[in-house]
Amino acid sequence: MSRTLVFMGSKAAGLLLCETICELLPGCLAAIFCPDDTADDRSVLASFSSLAEQHSIPLHVVATRVETLRWLDHYDARIALVHGWYQIIPVDGACEFYGFHYSPLPKYRGNAPLVWQIINGEKEIGVSFFRFSAGMDEGPLIAQAAAPLSENENIGDALNKANELMLSLARLHVRSLASGEIVLNPQPETGASYCGIRVPTDGRIDWHQPSKKVHDFIRAQSKPYPGAFTHDADGRVVRIWSSSLDSRQIYGVPGSIIDIGQSGVSVACGGGGVILHSVSVDRDTTWHNAAELIRSIKMRFI
Repeated sequence: MSRTLVFMGSKAAGLLLCETICELLPGCLAAIFCPDDTADDRSVLASFSSLAEQHSIPLHVVATRVETLRWLDHYDARIALVHGWYQIIPVDGACEFYGFHYSPLPKYRGNAPLVWQIINGEKEIGVSFFRFSAGMDEGPLIAQAAAPLSENENIGDALNKANELMLSLARLHVRSLASGEIVLNPQPETGASYCGIRVPTDGRIDWHQPSKKVHDFIRAQSKPYPGAFTHDADGRVVRIWSSSLDSRQIYGVPGSIIDIGQSGVSVACGGGGVILHSVSVDRDTTWHNAAELIRSIKMRFI
């Protein structure tokens, strides 16, 4: 390998990528940089430490961009592979940064791309391996891959598929990247779209939307995300974790309960209906069959 390689990242998907790099390029990682995310229940910092120890790779927990720059300079890093990094990437220096965006770039640049792909009813999800640039996810591409997503698969399924696509692209191209043999292709000039940041309060369900839109909205925000939600007449927060489309002809005021059956609770939408399967109420984190908690067809969601 002709150029010094480092890894920068966190969380379970970042750990998967770092493990794969260690497998593909044994002895070639000069260092691993991780943010201190121990306050986050998704943190796998201890596993990163074990991986670094196993492969005799220095690990540095960095808190600021200044620290990151200092360590990059210390190792004279020329290539950084990045996954799960939440600081601004210093793309204007000597080091080149490469990573994965979970969309078919140039579509869905920006934040929460998988969530937006599902909200929009896309029938497949994409992953792009690319070099970072000053623009938002606008850098040149190494390669892309895609996987189908059925109408009842949720964000957890999409994340699992995206992680597999990411690892597959890494196995195909990381060695060539490290040896300087990679070919980069500019992103297309047309077809770009951009995604805004999402916060938990964005998950409120609009029952006036058509049933397909409501169902896609629900499955886009299931675990590990906070969940799409609505309110009952008593003001309780009802989180919907899984649903399906009701194939029947439905007439009803949006948000009203049509019927309650063993398979779930049917709710009218702006057009058609959805069947709620798993729900929770207020701060209860336990998933319940919707029919266990919703017992009256007089109930309406608002």
